[in-house]
Amino acid sequence: MAFNVSSLPEYVNQHKVDLLSKSVYSAPTIKYLNIQTGIKHSATLNILDANPTLQANTCGWNADGDATFTQRVLEVGKYKVNMALCERDLVQKFMNVQTLAKAGAEVLPYEEQITSKVVESVKDQVENLIWNATKASDAFDGILTIAKAEGTAVPAVEANADTYTKVLAVYQAIPVEILDRAVIFVGMDTFRDLVLDCAKRNALNAIPDVDKANLTMIFP
Repeated sequence: MAFNVSSLPEYVNQHKVDLLSKSVYSAPTIKYLNIQTGIKHSATLNILDANPTLQANTCGWNADGDATFTQRVLEVGKYKVNMALCERDLVQKFMNVQTLAKAGAEVLPYEEQITSKVVESVKDQVENLIWNATKASDAFDGILTIAKAEGTAVPAVEANADTYTKVLAVYQAIPVEILDRAVIFVGMDTFRDLVLDCAKRNALNAIPDVDKANLTMIFP
C-alpha cells in the first residue's frame, strides 16, 4: 500500500495562520502578556512612571513632582521549523490508522495528526523560551534572564526550608503597592510541592482549591 505525503505541504500552507497561532499563542504564559503585532525587526517601548505631589490648595502655582520616561527595545526573535518526512517511515503508522478506521474508531487525517504533534512540541518550546531564553544562545532574553539581571532578589531562606516557606518569603517581599494584583510564577515541580505542603500543614481541611486547567491556586 502506497503512502503519499505530497498533500502535507499543501495542508500546512492552507492552515499556516492557524498552525502558527496555536504554536505561539497557546503557550500558557502568553495569556499574561501583552501581544505586540506588526513588528518586523524591533520597536521601542516607552515606559512612563509618574510621581505627582498633592499640595495644599493655596494661591499661586508651584511645580512639584516628576515624570520619568524609560525605554525597552522589543526585538523580534525569528524561528522556523523544517521537517522532512519519509514515506517509508510513515507506512506502519498509516496502516494502523486504516485498521482503526475499519474497526469503527474515529481518527484524524494524517496531515492533522502530524501537524498537531508538531504544534504541541513547538508550543512547549516557546513556553520554555519565554522564561529561560538567553540572547547568547537564543534570539532573545527570557523573563528569568531579565529578572536575574535587573530585578531584586528575595532574601534567602534556610536551604532545607519547604516550598511553602520559600513561597511565603516571596509573598512577604512583594511591595504593598502591587500586592492586590501580584501573581507568583513557579515551575510545575514547585507548584506540585506547594500544593502538597499546603495539604500537610492543614491536614484537617481539603487541599487548597487548585485550578487544574490553568495550573493556578489561591495561596492560603
